Amino acid sequence: MSTADLIATRARQLEMRKNDLATIHDNILKSRLASIRQFEHQHANTIASHDFHPGRLVLVRNSGVESDLGRKTKPRYFGPMVVIRRTRNGTYRLMELDGMVSKLRYAAFRIIPYFARSQTLIPVTHVLDRDDLAAVVTEAAEDDSADETPADHDHDDT
Repeated sequence: MSTADLIATRARQLEMRKNDLATIHDNILKSRLASIRQFEHQHANTIASHDFHPGRLVLVRNSGVESDLGRKTKPRYFGPMVVIRRTRNGTYRLMELDGMVSKLRYAAFRIIPYFARSQTLIPVTHVLDRDDLAAVVTEAAEDDSADETPADHDHDDT
C-alpha cells in the first residue's frame, strides 16, 4: 500500500471511532446487566437485605471469634438485642433486653433477625413499651447527632 492509501484508511478509521466507541459502550453495558441478572438469579436464595425497624429483635454476629483458634466453643452471635434506630450511614443502634443502650454502632452485615421460639422466654414487654422506646430513640438520635462528625460517615465503629 502506498502512503496515501494508508493515510486514507486511517482517516476512515478515525471517522468511525465515535460509532465504534458507542458500540463498545453498549456491548459492555449489556454484558454488565446480563452479569448482574445472572448473579442475582444464581444467588437468589442467599441474598437477603434486611431493614430492621425500631423494636425489632436481632442477633449480632460476634466477628471477633472468626479468626480465633478456639472458635468452636465461642458464641457466634450476641443477643437478642432490640433495634433502637438506623443511623444515616446505615449502621444500627441497639440495646439489651434489660434496657441498657449500647454505645457502639453495628454494621448492617453483622445483624440478622431473631426469631423467638416462644414469647414467654423473652421479657420484652416492658422494654418495647411504645413510650419508652420513643424516648430511647430520641435519646439515641441526640447522642448520634452529638457524636457524628464528617469522619464518622467514612467508617463504622463496630
